[in-house]
Amino acid sequence: VLNKIASKKVMKMYGERQNKAKVAQPLEEQWGQVRLLACIASRPGQVWRCDGYILEGKELEFYSRKIKAKKGK
Repeated sequence: VLNKIASKKVMKMYGERQNKAKVAQPLEEQWGQVRLLACIASRPGQVWRCDGYILEGKELEFYSRKIKAKKGK
């Protein structure tokens, strides 16, 4: 599937989406540090796999402050 050549219509649609895509500044900073803060949403011991999501917005700010405060001690 990955080796298949995409049609012009699909490439145009992909290009438009790529131009419109915006990433929040705090997330860009995390990418620059090669570190992303994430939250584990499942119980790995129960389902034998780990599901989660990348922190964004207020949640990211909250945990970033907690980590900085802990490093300061």
